[in-house]
Amino acid sequence: MARRRPSTPGIDGILLVDKANGPTSHDVVAKVRRISGQPRIGHGGTLDPFATGLLVLVLGRATRLAALHLGGAKRYEATFSFGGGTTTDDLDGELIRGATARVTREHVESLLPRFRGALEQVPPSHSAKRTDGVRAYERARAGETVTLAPRSIEITRFEMSAWDESQPDEPLMGARLDVSSGTYIRAVARDLGAAVGSGAHLVALRRIGSGAFDVAQAHSMTAIAEAALAGRLSEMLLPLDAGIETIPRIDLNGAATRLLQDGALISAHLCGPSIENIPMGDQVRLMVANNLAALGRRTDAGVQPERVFITPNATSPGRRHPVEAG
Repeated sequence: MARRRPSTPGIDGILLVDKANGPTSHDVVAKVRRISGQPRIGHGGTLDPFATGLLVLVLGRATRLAALHLGGAKRYEATFSFGGGTTTDDLDGELIRGATARVTREHVESLLPRFRGALEQVPPSHSAKRTDGVRAYERARAGETVTLAPRSIEITRFEMSAWDESQPDEPLMGARLDVSSGTYIRAVARDLGAAVGSGAHLVALRRIGSGAFDVAQAHSMTAIAEAALAGRLSEMLLPLDAGIETIPRIDLNGAATRLLQDGALISAHLCGPSIENIPMGDQVRLMVANNLAALGRRTDAGVQPERVFITPNATSPGRRHPVEAG
């Protein structure tokens, strides 16, 4: 089994990045890894290279919470061109001219309700989805015809924010969208263009929110690099449980904390009265001195720790397995 690289002390938490146009999300992760000295970095959902906006990075011990951020709803500002589709459904692909009929604001706006609610969406052929172990975009670039299975998504908001007919053959629509995780906005452009009859593609995209986070909280890569150089990067990090505050919390006393360090079940009477309002099987935040010490699960006997973030007791009578402290 491969050994996990150790975390850099003090560089644990959530870092919100305002990604610029150009670099891939993996480029951003690699740069933050390099300037922070923290090898353990994950993310809460990638952005295409031309897209800008909020990129949620999880550093150090927070990488064990990445899955909780990946599933969060995403909020976008987008610009669609109705001058035809493209091979990639965005501005990086080759143009595929659609019908020559004039596209009107009224017609497009009348179709938007079709694209709200629970939907089935076919991912773009130039996407990172795998077919038989190979990325779809690799097959598409090799000239293969790529057919991907539709997936369930939800669009809770899709509103026109602007309309530009200064170029009649290529009208542009500004839009705001709130979507479930895994929704491809360029596939929304593709499908809306097909419904209009002109073809359409995505020409600009900015993520303005992800889960509980907003792009107004995010930092530019320049600011992050300057903070790292000055030894102040830790000041930019949000705490481990940032963005998951809706998970019920239980504050532990000294006796309960010692049990937690042993990885033992914490009995209900040590959890205090707040445990009575937590349904069986639900996840719980276990807090020590107002910091996240573990995530656990409510049981009939109390709370069973699942992911422990504080330092475990080195030796405990009768303990068979070490607690992973992250």
